[in-house]
Amino acid sequence: MYDAQYQTAIASVALSRYLCCENVNELGPSLLSRVLEVHDFPLLLVPLIEEPPWTRRRSVEKRGVSTSTSTPSTNNNNKNDMVWEKLDEQNEWKQVVSSELLRVTQLEGQPWLALYSLTTSKTFRESYGLDEYRKSQLMKVRKYIHESILDQIPVLGEVARYLDELSILGVPPAGQGVHRPSSNASSSGLLLQRVDVLRESIMGGKRSNMTNDQYWQKVADTQWDEIFSRVTDAKDDALRRIASEVYGGEGGGMVDVVVDEDMTTSVSHVHAEQHEKKEEVPQSTKAASSTKSFEKVVLTMSGGNSNNSLASYELIPVRNGAGVTVTDTPHGPFQRHKLSVSQTSGDGEAVMPIAKVTACTSFASDDEESSYEQVTLSLDNLALPTVEHTTSQNSYDEVGIELPDTFSSKVWTQIGDENGKGIVLQLGFKRLDRGVVPAGETLLRGYHLSQAFVSQPLKG
Repeated sequence: MYDAQYQTAIASVALSRYLCCENVNELGPSLLSRVLEVHDFPLLLVPLIEEPPWTRRRSVEKRGVSTSTSTPSTNNNNKNDMVWEKLDEQNEWKQVVSSELLRVTQLEGQPWLALYSLTTSKTFRESYGLDEYRKSQLMKVRKYIHESILDQIPVLGEVARYLDELSILGVPPAGQGVHRPSSNASSSGLLLQRVDVLRESIMGGKRSNMTNDQYWQKVADTQWDEIFSRVTDAKDDALRRIASEVYGGEGGGMVDVVVDEDMTTSVSHVHAEQHEKKEEVPQSTKAASSTKSFEKVVLTMSGGNSNNSLASYELIPVRNGAGVTVTDTPHGPFQRHKLSVSQTSGDGEAVMPIAKVTACTSFASDDEESSYEQVTLSLDNLALPTVEHTTSQNSYDEVGIELPDTFSSKVWTQIGDENGKGIVLQLGFKRLDRGVVPAGETLLRGYHLSQAFVSQPLKG
């Protein structure tokens, strides 16, 4: 029972980060008030950073070895040793050596990323009332933002900057009103809270001739029959991402924020691959169903007044066929290949946001007289997020431009037959740390190509 409660508490941290902290700008006044004032999420995160529940130190029996930390005993063959353990991605305790204690696990990263989402949010800074107590509690985490953790989670530099600014900010004493930095206004100490009528109704009262429990049970049954019974994690991207972040597995929610080339797989697609592996068709069935063997994709991006080539990429299947899966869709079974992205030419990794894309997809042909069969896909406009600068520099590139908060961390684009009858190419673009405006242009480039998948319908 205690283990189940502990696992539920661990999962709630990731769930809170995903639903509340990352989406704080989207919350209405009532929800925002509950997150920042009633439950005070920023201060809830502080103990999780100071005393992480996913790290423990315990005594283990070590026979035949004498340690300096052991209690003196007449029996030298039975002494205790102190070891450090951390909870891994599979929710299992794993022993770590002392030199690895500063390595941040995915669970340890959750409260840090939640704090990052809150402190860098404009809504948070405008709505969160600061006083001496809140300030002192938040400042406790500043000492934990050191070089080692910044190397692993670079975005925490923004949290450190916020805390440094907070350290010199004057705020009222606790109990004498609150200070809101962005508006430079203080409240009188009177807190008005909107009452959640729906929650009050669920918690007590009666409905006509039914008890409250019977009424809401009927509502739940109706929603299940008409809505949720028709939705599965195979069809709902939001369910995939939530399940991935909350209940573990690859990704763990950190990959959307941490800048690391070895960790560029988005959470939603990681869980999609996990789900597809569960539904994977046996190899014999694959061989009988598919008649084309995928080889590569040559991707060309062009644009500008002369429609010149801007960049070229070669996309090939990942090693050992590990990225090949088969899944059922409303249009029948599809074989999906995960691709390795390699840029072969171009003027930099930043992608032109309105580039035209041409993809030449090659498959091994059934015809012995020709070695390859090619399918060409095209897209007139990538339509990546961008902003236009009023002037352009003709002699040099403008680099290191701070990207707007509206730029999402991942953008996905699909090229191909949306009716499920032909080849479909999915391209994943990841937000850069800083944007660039090339010489002679005015559109801000803020993304680079980080992932690609190609899918083809299987023949019966």
